Amino acid sequence: MPTIDEDILRELMHRGTDDLHAPPRVTSRIVSQHRRRRLRNRALSVAATGAVAGTALALVASGPEGTAAKPGVPGALATATRGVPGLKLTAAQTTLYHLSSAAAATPRPTGRYVSMAEKQDGYGKTSVIDSLTGDIWTYQSGSGVPGELPVDKGGSPTEAAFDAMPTEPAALRALLLSQANQQQAQAAAAEQKMLAKDPKKAAFVMRNPKLTDDDLVFEQATDMLWNPLVGPGLRAALYKVLADTPGVVVNAHATDDSGRPAVEISRYDSAAGVDDQTFENPSTGAVLETVFVYNGSEPKGTDLYTSITSSNTFPGDPY
Repeated sequence: MPTIDEDILRELMHRGTDDLHAPPRVTSRIVSQHRRRRLRNRALSVAATGAVAGTALALVASGPEGTAAKPGVPGALATATRGVPGLKLTAAQTTLYHLSSAAAATPRPTGRYVSMAEKQDGYGKTSVIDSLTGDIWTYQSGSGVPGELPVDKGGSPTEAAFDAMPTEPAALRALLLSQANQQQAQAAAAEQKMLAKDPKKAAFVMRNPKLTDDDLVFEQATDMLWNPLVGPGLRAALYKVLADTPGVVVNAHATDDSGRPAVEISRYDSAAGVDDQTFENPSTGAVLETVFVYNGSEPKGTDLYTSITSSNTFPGDPY
């Protein structure tokens, strides 16, 4: 998956100086935000990563000295605190486990075509996902944006692909990390291919920042939560993975930019200087908004989700 595409290049040129070099911090933020938005649609095939997840599950099931994870407690916490009486989850973990329970009880849309409407940095956007093929149609409304984007064939995992993913938290974390590492490798290869064809674009390249495993797992988990095709069991498991990821901050009494009550889940990406925030519906576990908050004077990036609908007939352009 390319880290740099034409949209990113245009934005870098817009913000760059006369010599066409955007400031390094701005470049990093632009690349980070576009990368996150693109990754929301995508997960690598289960076939490519299933073996990794299966291995992780086997290791967790055995565990040191045959010890299994304690029910209701994230696996790493259970291992680290084995034998400690009165173990309790933190307030943040308790909130995420409540979200997990809410998500487990909330069915996903039932129609073949799922439409998600959002406001993205001030313009309207609607994505239509074919749950059987993973094809995505994107329509936009606003000044300076194209009204329709080319169909992204297989741009999303299908319902069946999501349903094949593990829901045991440690196995799911291993799968998310494997996906992230493969995506990073794909991005690096695409970048080298681009530079070989057009060395002039090297001025705009911001190579992938040095992300930790926890950075990558947080990104993958929150990006996957965005997709409305994720089923209740997998969505519930993703919140458990986040509960066991260091650096995650939870505000149980937040609101999104439209004023809706929300649980805010955030983590600071030190490599790009971005505070990644996601706001979830406390009653259903559905995503309400994602926000990128930058250090400095750059305005924050927002994706506010307004509705999710589905039907068995293709809905077409809503604008």
